Amino acid sequence: MLIAQEKKKTNIAEYILYMWQIEDIIRSHHFDLTQINETVISKFNAPTETQYDMKLWYQNLIEQMMKEDISDKGHLRATMKYLDELNNLHNSLLTTIQDLNYQEAYIAAKDNISNFMIKSGGESHNEIHACLNGLYGFLLLKLKRTEISSATKEAMASFSKLLAILVDRYNKLQKGELKFPKEKSN
Repeated sequence: MLIAQEKKKTNIAEYILYMWQIEDIIRSHHFDLTQINETVISKFNAPTETQYDMKLWYQNLIEQMMKEDISDKGHLRATMKYLDELNNLHNSLLTTIQDLNYQEAYIAAKDNISNFMIKSGGESHNEIHACLNGLYGFLLLKLKRTEISSATKEAMASFSKLLAILVDRYNKLQKGELKFPKEKSN
């Protein structure tokens, strides 16, 4: 909860990845709040009131996941809404806004994104979803201490660079600081 709140304010891509991790934690604990309290919440050196708030947060997530029927796989609609916002901004940066730095990062990542979308067999709904899925899988491989090929590391680096620029533009958009071009011919 505390980490999620901070990531949501500062880096929406990290927030999405974090929430996917929380969903997996909930699934791995079989939606049992007592287990989550023992293995996750109690590990935080937080005041009793904060731990109560965390328990309530997890309980709400459990209920939402059950309500949205994503107990086996899938992601919360509220989290996916942010992914959709990022994808819309991604498309705008490439077309309407024509952000040159973003376009360069996209060109560098495009083949990796396409390859990942093919390998994922339709799991990724759009290019930004593919980048986030790739990075989440990469994180899981690192946690399992699985050997990772240099090609995969390079692909994930291109995803990270693209998402870093996208998050920067997203933060500027949220603050009303994103500059739109006067008019360009497409």
